[in-house]
Amino acid sequence: MTAVEHRLLITADLPGLPAVPPAGLTLALWPGGDRDSLLRAAAGSTALLVTANEPVDEALLRAAGPDLRVVGTYSTGVDHIAVEACRRAGVRVVTAAGALAPAVAEYTLGALLSCARRIVEADRFVRSGAAWRWEADAFLGTQLHGRRLGVLGLGAIGAEVAARAQAFGMEVHGLLHRPGALPPGVIPHRELVDLMRVSDFLTIHVPLTSRTERMIDKSMLVEMPPGAVVVNTSRGRVVDQAALIELLEAGHLGGAALDVFEDEPFVPAELRRSPRTVLTPHIGSATTVARRSMTATVLRRMGRALQE
Repeated sequence: MTAVEHRLLITADLPGLPAVPPAGLTLALWPGGDRDSLLRAAAGSTALLVTANEPVDEALLRAAGPDLRVVGTYSTGVDHIAVEACRRAGVRVVTAAGALAPAVAEYTLGALLSCARRIVEADRFVRSGAAWRWEADAFLGTQLHGRRLGVLGLGAIGAEVAARAQAFGMEVHGLLHRPGALPPGVIPHRELVDLMRVSDFLTIHVPLTSRTERMIDKSMLVEMPPGAVVVNTSRGRVVDQAALIELLEAGHLGGAALDVFEDEPFVPAELRRSPRTVLTPHIGSATTVARRSMTATVLRRMGRALQE
């Protein structure tokens, strides 16, 4: 029997792509361009590997054609994929979930430290060339040791964050959705408002869904202790960005470290000019090891799906 050759279209030159494709796969790399060029490139594909920049909607599924069997995404989230349309078309959706957890957890602790200790603010001050000398009250921040961290989303990333935060001497709290989902040492809460009330720091690790969109709204943010810090590495629309800005400017929140935004790549001026924000361009998983692992993981999962 002749082996089936599958055409895999990849929409970006990902770290760790194999020089020689796995047996049974022909790799095609989309060079970029407008939406129409992507639709043309997808024609005749058995599999598509996309990034969060390329929405997978019904138009793309139709353009790929009837042989399309699997869509892989170079991410954990699938909010850019019409999952239900894929299901109706008999197309499997696979992700790189798990491969990026240590990298995002490390970024999260770095963001916590940067915001709490005002590291970015102090860096900007030194780079400005302003005259300075050591002073006992200069750039006073907050230490993590002994403070309470609320972890919203206790999947692979949230569990990694919890373990690292405990190593810093933090008291870690989490929202318990189902039995057995709580990492060791995490204090459980069953209601989001209760988690918000105890969180000196809140770190967000939930997918963007209709249930989680703007779940961290003004009514939740005002429940946090005065001076609290919000860290978001999940999706920008999980947080009501306007409410976050309002409470930063009012002084109720002590800071925010954001790797994601409501309408990327647009970042409001209010966030950019705030001295108490740490803002990065969606780099939570940006380590060489993580990105190569993500490539290998999603390709492996796509290969298995094609064999089923």
